[in-house]
Amino acid sequence: MSLSSFGWRKKLITSALLCLFIPSLLTLLITGLNTRNELKEKAVVKAEQSLEVADLYVSNLVTDMLKASNTLQYDSEMMTAMRTAWSSYRKSGDGKLDFFAYKPVAEKLDQLTFFGGKTYVTILLPGGLIFTNYSTYRNDLTYMYKEPWVDNMTLEPVNTTYWLGTQPNYVHGDAADSPNVVTIIRSFQLFANTGKAYIVLSKPEEQFHEIFSKYAADQKMMLMNGEDRIISHPETSAIGGTIEASLTPEQEGEASPAPALRDYIRVEHSLSYAGWSIVSLTPYKAATGTINGFLNDLIILQVLFFLLFSAVLIYLLRQLTRPIVQLAKIAERVDAGNLNARSRFGGQDEVGRLGASFDRMLDRIKEMIHQIKREQDRKRMAELELLQAQINPHFLFNTLNSIRLRVLMKGEKDIAEIVGSLSTLLRMTINRNNEFITLYDEVATVKEYMRLMNFRHVEKVELTSNLASDTLLAMLPRFTLQPLIENAYMHGLRQKEGHIDVQSWKQGHLLFISIQDDGIGMTEEEQAALLGRLAEQVEPPEQSEQREQHEQPLRQQFANDRPQTSGQRNGERSPVSGIGLKNVHERLRMIYGEVYQLQIESPQGGGLKLVLRIPISMGQEAIEDEYRSAGR
Repeated sequence: MSLSSFGWRKKLITSALLCLFIPSLLTLLITGLNTRNELKEKAVVKAEQSLEVADLYVSNLVTDMLKASNTLQYDSEMMTAMRTAWSSYRKSGDGKLDFFAYKPVAEKLDQLTFFGGKTYVTILLPGGLIFTNYSTYRNDLTYMYKEPWVDNMTLEPVNTTYWLGTQPNYVHGDAADSPNVVTIIRSFQLFANTGKAYIVLSKPEEQFHEIFSKYAADQKMMLMNGEDRIISHPETSAIGGTIEASLTPEQEGEASPAPALRDYIRVEHSLSYAGWSIVSLTPYKAATGTINGFLNDLIILQVLFFLLFSAVLIYLLRQLTRPIVQLAKIAERVDAGNLNARSRFGGQDEVGRLGASFDRMLDRIKEMIHQIKREQDRKRMAELELLQAQINPHFLFNTLNSIRLRVLMKGEKDIAEIVGSLSTLLRMTINRNNEFITLYDEVATVKEYMRLMNFRHVEKVELTSNLASDTLLAMLPRFTLQPLIENAYMHGLRQKEGHIDVQSWKQGHLLFISIQDDGIGMTEEEQAALLGRLAEQVEPPEQSEQREQHEQPLRQQFANDRPQTSGQRNGERSPVSGIGLKNVHERLRMIYGEVYQLQIESPQGGGLKLVLRIPISMGQEAIEDEYRSAGR
């Protein structure tokens, strides 16, 4: 349902509720967003502080291992003892080492102390001689000579440290308690011409991740290598995998690994060796757990307030808008025809004044309707009386025909023709059954008119017609040519002897009619003034007023110079544009629109020529259709 179909009251209530609901919703959203961002920043700061502690602890563990390897490699007594033991081992030939050769190395290894607790030290000398600081019972360590890292370190220079990372605990006695160890390897040489020897130092992986749980119980902290693989993690199953793989559905509920990572705040702290880093993942729920509960309570409180305020608002708006709704119902009853309905509102407020004005308007409308009915009744009676008083037009035509016959019987043929012309012209004037007639009939009517005019005056005017055969049946409005012929006779020829010629021709769908006389003609100024007066009928009021001021002097001159007809002086000239020409121009423009055009020509030798251009139509029905389609 669209808003436009709502009533006024519903629109008002909906707008008020939206004005109440939208600000509250935006306030909650902005408050929740800002609070979550603030808590996120605090969680990041807390994670960074935990990482600094973990970094210090892990760095101490690794530094301790590096110091032990340096001690073993660069201690002269230790190197001497290892060289002596290796020489004795080679001389024995049976793969056994003399106790006195083994003892100095073993004592040195036992004297080593390590930060963080237990550390496994393994020294691999060329030829298979191995020293450790742990029991090798049931431990065959010769496999270490075939480990992949041996091949990798063979290509590296001597004294290179290899960060092996996490591997399974190779000390079987401690494997149950410490399944994984973190190992680094240092290469060195006993003698310049011997193969490489290796110091393998390993710490139980628990020494690394115990700090993670101790200082960051609400975080998931882990040690990563440069390949984004986990070296140390509180969960043993996650070691060696990626961060995403460590967030398994069993750990995180129904969420899949990929989206679960987005539910954590990740903070990473890079270590200063081997490309290792410590990563902390803080669950968003843990960081925003308190605020979520607070926001939920706030939302519930806002909903309760919204419902309460909405109920109060709807009640108040209904009370305030009830008079307007009643007024709308009264208007509907009036629209249905019940003019006796009234609002009867009281009070001095806007609604009360509106109701009182509405009632007074209905009273006036009812009174006006009664008055109009009375006037219509009086008008109908007057029309009936007028019809009763009218003389039947056929009585006039029959009387004129009787007079014409009497005159013919007495031998007065000219007078009979004049009476016949008068009867024909009168019949054409009174008969309004057909608004359009053929060009042939229109010219015949003009000829009857000129016969009457010549009868009234001594000096005769000759009327000739030259009509193209394909234009005789063209339809045009009744009495289009008669006012133009009268204008030529009265103003062009000054009611004196002369000649008027009517011609017609067809071009495409257009009909051209020319009326030309050999009278006094018009100057260029007079033509401009005439066209200006004709254009007043279609010009905007502003242009008409400007042109009126410009042409007023010329009009005054023409008024002073118009010829005398009845009661005027001889030699005076009348306005060239009579009322008839203006009416014909306005009528044709209303019927034919922009297709109609009027052209005025006046040669220097005298005379005036009017050319009409209208659309040609053969038949009364076609003209009437065009007339109706034009909305006239």
